[in-house]
Amino acid sequence: MAEANQPRWIALGQFTRVREFTRRDVDRWLEWGEHADPLFSSYNPTPMTGPMRDAWFDDLVNRQGQLPYAIEDLDRRLVGRLFLRHVRQREGTSVLGIDLDAGCLGQGFGTDALRAFLAYYFGPARFNKMYLSVASFNERARRSYDRCGFSEFSSHWQSFKSDARVLDDPRYASIRHLFRRSADGVETLMHDMVARSPLRRWPEPVRAAPRRR
Repeated sequence: MAEANQPRWIALGQFTRVREFTRRDVDRWLEWGEHADPLFSSYNPTPMTGPMRDAWFDDLVNRQGQLPYAIEDLDRRLVGRLFLRHVRQREGTSVLGIDLDAGCLGQGFGTDALRAFLAYYFGPARFNKMYLSVASFNERARRSYDRCGFSEFSSHWQSFKSDARVLDDPRYASIRHLFRRSADGVETLMHDMVARSPLRRWPEPVRAAPRRR
């Protein structure tokens, strides 16, 4: 096992590093700030006590069988999390989940880290395909996935859990068509995407994020 001050990086980007997510990272994740836009409130950290954090991490890794990874910047700050769900080693497939600290959005961290991780995923880890679903209203994420080599193959409606009142709030008038009422509340349109090995070449470089002073 690597020492605390010598993490085992599995993927190196231009200004991000990816390694295995540990129990200590749960505490660091819960220090993240909240999203200002209620549309993204479901991505805010869930307040948990110490024992709850232990149980959450154990459930994630042992019961759900997810493969979690931490995304750090060059100053060793936890800026994001990356998860592989529904891992099928025999078929060489999994489903991606990724989120970033609200204060780190729009700086290229996600695109840089995912590109680096995909090189590991399709290389040493020997996977063949990576799937994901992204909300249609999340244009920033959709652009990032496209730049990372993902292509859309389907779409579906999914229950929308958020503090935003998208069907009533005039702030969301321009994207209201991406939501609909359902028997259980509100649903949002999701796009299903896939990346295959070998990946296409990156069409453009990632803009470097500023170093924290």
